[in-house]
Amino acid sequence: MNQVNILVVDDDEIDRLAIKRYLARGASNMNFYEAETAEQADSFLSGREFDCIFLDYSLPDADGISLLKKHCNKETGMLASPTVMLTGQGSEAVMIDAIHWGAQDYLVKDNISRDMLRIAITKAQKVFELKRSELLAAERLRQAQKMEAVGQLTSGVAHDFNNILGVVLGNLQFLRKNFSKLISGINEQAGNDFKRKIDSMEAVAQRGVGLIERLMIFTRQSVAESKVVDLNTYIKNLHELLQRTLEKNIDVKLNLSDTLHLVNIDVSQFESALINLALNARDAMPNGGLLTIETRNITLDDGFVKKHSNVRAGDYVLMTVSDTGEGIPPKLIKRIFEPFFTTKPVGKGTGLGLSMVYGFIKQTRGYIHVDSNEGKGTKFHIYLPEYCGKDPDMGIYT
Repeated sequence: MNQVNILVVDDDEIDRLAIKRYLARGASNMNFYEAETAEQADSFLSGREFDCIFLDYSLPDADGISLLKKHCNKETGMLASPTVMLTGQGSEAVMIDAIHWGAQDYLVKDNISRDMLRIAITKAQKVFELKRSELLAAERLRQAQKMEAVGQLTSGVAHDFNNILGVVLGNLQFLRKNFSKLISGINEQAGNDFKRKIDSMEAVAQRGVGLIERLMIFTRQSVAESKVVDLNTYIKNLHELLQRTLEKNIDVKLNLSDTLHLVNIDVSQFESALINLALNARDAMPNGGLLTIETRNITLDDGFVKKHSNVRAGDYVLMTVSDTGEGIPPKLIKRIFEPFFTTKPVGKGTGLGLSMVYGFIKQTRGYIHVDSNEGKGTKFHIYLPEYCGKDPDMGIYT
């Protein structure tokens, strides 16, 4: 039986004991934390989450509303835990303030009983989860609308860019075809310089073609050529390439499951995604470090789905790409998959690497989650649906 963690904030010891006694009766899984002052409660609220908090309005060093204001997220209007405000006497103004600043319920101490407390906990938890679900849904909608708008813009840019490159490459082919005529009458050195310029322009144009391909992947206008594969095979094939490509002071370690299930993916997109993640890790480790690629089978249950948006329960193959680099600041985590978003200096990155990874995972009906600690490194967890002989409806929400 899971522990239920309850924080009771009240300067009256008798009231604290009464709450604990009522709730603990018939329940062996109750774990209580107590605070007599706002200062003591503040340290609890800053450090962890609780299944429910009972907060007295009148405390010796501050009132409960002040504590709610301090810990209420101003953007969401939510606290980190379901909260019930307690008062010695009923006050409509206090009740309204408590609800406004993140509490879910309000009890007058004279009316407290075992049943009232349990009802209050249940109500607070359900209202809390409902509010959090609404906020997640609203955030998903905003993100989907933003990504759709960016996708449409990106698609238009890609088509225009493709037309421009077609003209550029066509003219370069003309120059190359008529090269001997064009350099007739000029010295050899000038001719060689002319040829190098053609080669350079063609190389740049071909890089542009590659950029368009990545844009098309992001906007899902390129057709995926999927096949059923063992992911480990392609990771092993890329291992030597990655070790050669990355800096000498970066080690690449593989930790691959021997019983990995099959997945249905576009191999070229997967390889591009893995290379992009590796290059991203390289840039995060300018002084060297360790890049680790791990695989294993995993089942995502309803508990995981409740805590993570844009994923459905089911059987997946998990690939984790982790580094020991600088980490990603928390305020940037939500933006790293946006196309053209980059923190790298001008000329060092297009901002399309991670958006391409995101596009590949969406096409594969998978899920990606990022864990990062500044100064300690980053982990990209990529969940790809296990192949079970058919095309399951595991789709990622957009």
